[in-house]
Amino acid sequence: MLGISIHTFNKAKAKRLIIFLCFFTASVISLAQNKDLNQKITICLKEISLENALDSIAQKTNTYFTYDARILQNKALVNIEVKEVVLAVVLRQIIPDTTLNFQQINKQIIIFPTKQKNNRETHILKPQLQFKKVKGRVVNKKNKNALAYASIGIKGKTIGTISNIDGDFLLNLPEKYFKDTLTFSFIGFKNTEIPIHEIKNNELSIELRENLISLQEVVIRNTAPLALLKSSINRFDKNYPNHPSRLTAFYRESVSKNKNYMIYLESILDIYKSAYQSTYRMDMAKVFQSRKIYDSSRLDTVSLRLKGGVDACLHLDIIKNRIDFLDTDNFHLYNFHLADISSFDNHPVYVIHFEPKGSNSLLLMQGDIFIDTRSLAIIRAEFSYPSSRIGELKNHFIAHKSSKTKVKPLRIGYAVSYKNINGKYYLNHTKGNLKFKVRHKHQFFAKTFETNFEMAVTLVDTTNIKSFKYRERLHPNTVMSKSKQPYDATFWGTQNYIEPEENIQQALKRINTNLKQVAKKDN
Repeated sequence: MLGISIHTFNKAKAKRLIIFLCFFTASVISLAQNKDLNQKITICLKEISLENALDSIAQKTNTYFTYDARILQNKALVNIEVKEVVLAVVLRQIIPDTTLNFQQINKQIIIFPTKQKNNRETHILKPQLQFKKVKGRVVNKKNKNALAYASIGIKGKTIGTISNIDGDFLLNLPEKYFKDTLTFSFIGFKNTEIPIHEIKNNELSIELRENLISLQEVVIRNTAPLALLKSSINRFDKNYPNHPSRLTAFYRESVSKNKNYMIYLESILDIYKSAYQSTYRMDMAKVFQSRKIYDSSRLDTVSLRLKGGVDACLHLDIIKNRIDFLDTDNFHLYNFHLADISSFDNHPVYVIHFEPKGSNSLLLMQGDIFIDTRSLAIIRAEFSYPSSRIGELKNHFIAHKSSKTKVKPLRIGYAVSYKNINGKYYLNHTKGNLKFKVRHKHQFFAKTFETNFEMAVTLVDTTNIKSFKYRERLHPNTVMSKSKQPYDATFWGTQNYIEPEENIQQALKRINTNLKQVAKKDN
């Protein structure tokens, strides 16, 4: 097992963001472990909802359930009393609907529609005509280059998305937003706004103009970047929500070997985000809908499997999980300087660059912090380990491994951004990129593995927020179920998601072709 961590130094305590990566030989890969489904239980459930019945079973069997709540809507109350009956049989008794099935992965029992087609239809709650699909590409007007991770959203509302690396975006808008305005924003560029009712062509080409800010246009409150950063930290309680919120987010992760994609996962997540001032409530996520495809032809020698990526994305909220370069006790370890005056959302933004001091023996990160000049809120941060010293992280990354395997980290980088909604800044986008070489003792050439993961918040709800039950939440070490279904672009229905980049689309086409060939052989 290989453990990858974002290592942070703090005098009082060490904080770590853990991203677990496991290596398995192809011969030990297992798609499902149904041992717990065969255990026998004794339980009595009288006149309770199906959701509460599953909670009781989970507590009794030391498992937890993951399912889309909508597939269990309008189910009859549960009345059952059994003694030493197999769990799978009990589940079928309380869920007699044969279009639903069960799969176990570790301690997680997933309830899912038997057929992928039915799965998609279940998630389209409203007729397609009540939604407007807006898609297109965001580019730099000057050179036509794609603008990756541009923010797209309804002006003054909590719904939105981001563009992918190719600048492509897709946004499904419910009818209630048809009279609103769509806004496109990117660091260093002027906003573009389009009234939704004026959008006739659903394939948009959005060209953003660079917004050059001169120092004369900005009132520099603190010319010393360290004082400016301290002022920003002192305003955390004013700039970030002091109440919990419910986020809908799109999560995806990919794993490639020698630039060939092996695994690709997508999920819609339901996230309970605790107040930023809360010290006892933790953020929680549960899977709303998910799929994962993989190219079995490339799982020949070593399979890389990502665990805990969702948990890592939540921990990348550096405002809530204070990272060392935002800890005033650690400021003496860094050099800070005002690198630029940029803009975002048509307002000036300070860009503060930080890097470890040359005399420092500790291995710390470097990067840029973007601070709004009006509110002094941190709206974005990009950070990574220096490439010149990244090799020193080998021992931090490896928890357990075979003595025959050598691992060398090549790149570890992260980014996080926040969105202003009615004067408060909410988590908007987190992403990570890790690249490393792996070589086995009996193999002449090393293999290059790369994993990318990101989470984009597509909807924020701030009313009547309740935390999840403990057993509802996604366990940090959960590995999503693997699927042999071909990649289907219509899978998400009217959900908002990030379209795969062109290179990923080509990889998915190749994987789909392999799946079809396997299916023909099986027939």
